[in-house]
Amino acid sequence: MTPQALTDYVKVYENHLPINLCKSACENLIKSNWTEHSFYNVKTGDSIKFDNELSVSYENIPEKDEISKQVWFALERYILKDFNSFADWFNGWNGYTNVRFNRYDETTQMKLHCDHIHSMFDGQRKGIPALTVLGALNDDYEGGELIMFGDQQINFPAGAVVVFPSNFMYPHEVKPVKSGVRFSYVSWAW
Repeated sequence: MTPQALTDYVKVYENHLPINLCKSACENLIKSNWTEHSFYNVKTGDSIKFDNELSVSYENIPEKDEISKQVWFALERYILKDFNSFADWFNGWNGYTNVRFNRYDETTQMKLHCDHIHSMFDGQRKGIPALTVLGALNDDYEGGELIMFGDQQINFPAGAVVVFPSNFMYPHEVKPVKSGVRFSYVSWAW
């Protein structure tokens, strides 16, 4: 079946990571080093920071290798199973980025954006990402909703992963966290 709407390309896979792995990752991420998130301005090549933005980390916590391996399985399910009717012209990926961890403290958010990321390519890897893999590590917080298509909330509890195209047709944002801390991870495939 050929998808008929943009929303058809947004897939949520629940129970993708075991809850005990998620809890362990959160415990280690609490102690990790974090930096303020910034957006890459493709026109100027500069980084732009906004108020109340999330923090990010590439820390090598013990769970990172398993989480990275599970990114591969999410991509496999999305491309080779859910969209196998496209196999004649889209049947794989060349690679995916190291997992980046996201931390949303109270009042922090992620501004509306699309994952049309140029800065992840270094000259040997060229292009923009094709798919975004975003995983939830906890759900014991309030607020922090993932919003796509203007007002559609994408629910994905701890252990779930959402996969969607990274292009300009999939702008998304994370609303401010009202209480608690929201942990997630992201990787981009090309």
